[in-house]
Amino acid sequence: MNFLKTDYDHLPEGGGYDALPIGNYEVVIKDINEKEAATGNAGIAFQLEVRHGIGNEAGLVNANGKFAGRVFFTTVWNSERNPEYRFTTLNAIAVAAGASNKRIYETFEDFKKELINKPVRVAVTHDVSTFQGEDRVQETVAPWDWEPTQIALENV
Repeated sequence: MNFLKTDYDHLPEGGGYDALPIGNYEVVIKDINEKEAATGNAGIAFQLEVRHGIGNEAGLVNANGKFAGRVFFTTVWNSERNPEYRFTTLNAIAVAAGASNKRIYETFEDFKKELINKPVRVAVTHDVSTFQGEDRVQETVAPWDWEPTQIALENV
């Protein structure tokens, strides 16, 4: 038995999902990875999943209710003009995910391990980037738009 047979005649139309609408979302941090852009700029990429089961909560009816399970990515890039930017941003994310005060992460893996599967609330905005001559709208979360969850996981 074969695992998969490719079939070019039955590919989905378009490129997939449009960007999530701007707004507040309760999400779970699903993965965190180091990455490098084609320009050589380094960053930390966060894979976020819109949480299930909270669609009727105040302020989230049109966010979590409609988009539960959607996965999106946001990246914290290094800034040559402001090298503290990345660390300030990662600190804000760690605090939003519940890290204790003065917590020291010895390695990136320690940071990643502690934050994976943690719930947070984020405010999604849009950023337009050009890829191969085509403008694309992407979700982005500003450093100041990461907050602690307002709905504990056990309450869902």
